[in-house]
Amino acid sequence: MNLLLAWVLAVATPSLLAASKGKRKPPKKKPARRKTPPRASKPRPRVKTVARRAKPKPPRGKTIPAHARKVLPPVAPAPKPAEPAPPKPVPPLGRAILLSPENEKYVDSFHPTFRWLSIGGATRYEIIWGEESALTKHHTILSIATEATVPVEEPLRLGGTYYWRVRGGNDSGWSAWSDVFSFRVLEELA
Repeated sequence: MNLLLAWVLAVATPSLLAASKGKRKPPKKKPARRKTPPRASKPRPRVKTVARRAKPKPPRGKTIPAHARKVLPPVAPAPKPAEPAPPKPVPPLGRAILLSPENEKYVDSFHPTFRWLSIGGATRYEIIWGEESALTKHHTILSIATEATVPVEEPLRLGGTYYWRVRGGNDSGWSAWSDVFSFRVLEELA
């Protein structure tokens, strides 16, 4: 133990005291490397470079002479497949429900307006009316709305009885006809 204490007092204490006072021993310097003078370089012998040509490949099969070769026109790209057409709608399936003129009622106009409920899938309507219940002789109106008015060119007769019906259609065809309604024009109009 005495030896350890003696060593601490002799060796470690001065360095600890110097460190506590802010004095440090400078780090040991490494010896500088010796610079060697550049070596005298010997001239290298020059090597002559030779460009090498690719060896021609041996022909496969028969060789076609230049005068016999044909230049083909560029090939057009294959046409793109046509996009499938959108499916056609089915013809309207329902029947129109007639609203006015009401069945077996009177109207007070030479040009009444026909009204009905729409049919699912219909994009247009055909309205026919005439003085016969079978509607063999009739007048026709096409409409995209759910109403149509008797044209000015075809006025109705005073006191006449008329029959009418409607059907809906689209690009695929027509629906079935609605029921036939009848109405009567008043004898005297105000």
